[in-house]
Amino acid sequence: MKPPPRPTLGKSAEGRDSRRGRSRRPVVDPKSVDLGKDAPSRPRERATATDTANPGTSASETKSKKPTPAQLNKQERDEKKATKKAQKRAAKANREAVKAAQKVSQHKRNPKASSAGGARFEASSPWDSLRVASVDNTLLDRLEEQEFIRRHRLRLRVSGLIGVLLGILIVLYVLFFSPLFAYQLSKCHVTGTRNVDIGQICQATQRFEGRSITSLATAGVAKTVLQEVSALKDAKVSPAWLHGLNIHVVERVPVATVRQNGKVVGVDRSGVVLEIAPGDVAGLPQLDVDMEKLGGQTRKLVDAALIAFGDMPQELRSMIAAVTSDDPAQLQFKLRDGRSLIWGNSRDSVEKAQVAKLLFTVQDVKVVDVSNPERPSTR
Repeated sequence: MKPPPRPTLGKSAEGRDSRRGRSRRPVVDPKSVDLGKDAPSRPRERATATDTANPGTSASETKSKKPTPAQLNKQERDEKKATKKAQKRAAKANREAVKAAQKVSQHKRNPKASSAGGARFEASSPWDSLRVASVDNTLLDRLEEQEFIRRHRLRLRVSGLIGVLLGILIVLYVLFFSPLFAYQLSKCHVTGTRNVDIGQICQATQRFEGRSITSLATAGVAKTVLQEVSALKDAKVSPAWLHGLNIHVVERVPVATVRQNGKVVGVDRSGVVLEIAPGDVAGLPQLDVDMEKLGGQTRKLVDAALIAFGDMPQELRSMIAAVTSDDPAQLQFKLRDGRSLIWGNSRDSVEKAQVAKLLFTVQDVKVVDVSNPERPSTR
């Protein structure tokens, strides 16, 4: 069996040596060289590039030559330029690789949309296929991962926004439209009444039954109650969770009695007719008028008397039996014990009431004149 042939130096090695500027030396067998007796015994020295370029210069002269500062600066500038050029080439190659990777990634995501432009992409440049083939797989994976993260964040934001909107809608529905806070007539709570029926006040709120108490305008409910129940002077409404309303009322106070439809009724300071109990008639002044037949002068007389009765304290008002004058500017009252009170006009009624109450405490006083509260008189 023959041994394998010995490998020889190919053309590629010779080409490399020729490009480096040197030629391969022939291999010499040391046995075939006859040195002789007079041959020097010093070792063989390699020829340097300086000896080859300048064969006439000695080794000492070659060692003594050093590059000048100008040559060093030029060499540094050349190195910097070469570095910048290499960086630019690398950046350009990276950009081209990223563009090619994006085209491939886009084609993978939506091949139908890019089918029309696929031929244009393939034929745009003859080097596209080479660029795509040279892209590292890690770059494609990184781009796809970034795209996945971007879409995931977008989905989270959209879902969060939708969740917030749904939460707001649910809260609004529960507060204003759901039966959770619906008003129930049986949950009506009324305070501040003395003579007015509580059921009458709650019945005035029947139109609001079934509506959410959060959507009810309390001022509107109070206005409705005052319109339905004339015996009330004021009303304040507040929600009573979960299904009720709290209504605090102020009743009108009768200050005198008049006739209406053949029966005795009470009237307050503003002239509003009120239903009163039979036992309360004896403690109120009596106006001998019919509310259905009030004329111009009689109306003025009644209004002036009601203002005077409204400013009097309850103790003094209960002492007056009737009005004995027909002139609203010269009011005179007859007390239940037979004494008289000259009141005058309806101005300064509060001061007149205080002075009259004080003067009626004096014994043997039959007539008290407080038409001028600063200068009262008795007799």
